[in-house]
Amino acid sequence: MAEELFKKKISREERIYREAIELQAAVSCVLRFENKVAALKSAARKFQKLEDYKDAKAHMEECRSEAAKAAEKGSREVFEEAVRREGQAKSKSDYADAITEFKRVSRKGDYAEEAREHIRACRQRITRLESYAVWKRRITVLAVAAVSVFLFTHTPLYPFAKGYVHQQMGEYEAALANYRQSGLSWTKDLSGVCYYKMGMEKLEQGNQEEALRLLRKAKKKGNLKAKKEIHRLEREMGSGQTF
Repeated sequence: MAEELFKKKISREERIYREAIELQAAVSCVLRFENKVAALKSAARKFQKLEDYKDAKAHMEECRSEAAKAAEKGSREVFEEAVRREGQAKSKSDYADAITEFKRVSRKGDYAEEAREHIRACRQRITRLESYAVWKRRITVLAVAAVSVFLFTHTPLYPFAKGYVHQQMGEYEAALANYRQSGLSWTKDLSGVCYYKMGMEKLEQGNQEEALRLLRKAKKKGNLKAKKEIHRLEREMGSGQTF
């Protein structure tokens, strides 16, 4: 008798019921509130299809209630975190991170309109920072170019000035070549900065080994930031983490 019951196929209602029960139980492992709400709503729809089958109606109401609570709590926490990030933002990437969080609650809900206003404000800040960076770079290049002309005509320090221009423009390899050409001992710190910047660029690209090589060169030049980054990177590489 037991074997016959085991072999007997379960009904369509029972299959849907079990799927919905599993889906409802699984939301406790979900981190993002949007996914939790979506899962609970999906489970509620499954229970709704079953009408009066077992306690499906009670589960449906429970799922809807939990979804509403998760949406309210989750959107509030995300909005507050986004506001915090915006308040502490100093760079374009900081404001971009805040925008990402605001977008999570900008489509619907109690914080939608306010989130959209914050997004507009963050984008305005990014535009201002970009404009400031462009003008700062232009002024720096023009100023250093003027100094370079003077140094070229009056002193043997032209390679140094040229290297500094390259460094300000983010052309670190060219800057290093100029610093070596100048032969000036006090370009050591600037060379260290160049190696550090190059190393961090490689790190952002996911090339940990090349990043580590460049950071070690920066460390030899006395760059303290590189020293700290090397320790952190070596620990992460040793633990098998990747970027």
